[in-house]
Amino acid sequence: SDMLARWGKTDEHILEEAIAAIQAESRNMNRLVEQLLFLARGDSGRNTIAFAPFDLSKTLSEVCDEYRMIDSAHEFSFRSKGALTVTGDEALIKQAARILMDNAAKYTAEGGRILLEVGSEGEAPSFSVTDEGIGIKAEDVPKIFDRFFRSDPARVRKSGGAGLGLSIAKWIVDSHGGYFQVLSREGIGTRMRVVLPQPSGAR
Repeated sequence: SDMLARWGKTDEHILEEAIAAIQAESRNMNRLVEQLLFLARGDSGRNTIAFAPFDLSKTLSEVCDEYRMIDSAHEFSFRSKGALTVTGDEALIKQAARILMDNAAKYTAEGGRILLEVGSEGEAPSFSVTDEGIGIKAEDVPKIFDRFFRSDPARVRKSGGAGLGLSIAKWIVDSHGGYFQVLSREGIGTRMRVVLPQPSGAR
């Protein structure tokens, strides 16, 4: 805005650059505020969770279709053995899946493959997102769900974000009595699996 005030009235290039920067930072700030509000409501028990049966495979297939439409830089695939009914908040589970897909795309080079898969861990339904990205340092894996944690400052500048997405995903999964399994190798990729144990008699 300072650039715009000083030189933007007479320099068209500065005008366009300043407007683009303001728009980008406004979007980032809006996303940050929304994420902070979500976590604050979660901390105070004010997030509404609507548990109901839904088809996990169908819901996550829709998520994969969304990414195929909006991201042509990566190859997205979906794998499932068929319908899988779970009890949970469909909108929140979809939000958690989108967070994992966003992260996978963010840290995977153009042309890389990202797999969204629905399956099971023992008797519990699960889903996973596997990428061919840069991977996570072994010492950083236990910290990735901490709020504002970013393992590499250089990656923050490149990919943006405040390090809150995985904190939100973990809150969602925790609220469903579920848990994460993380497998990552630097330079090879990452698999983030969400396991959703079901209440007795829910399925």
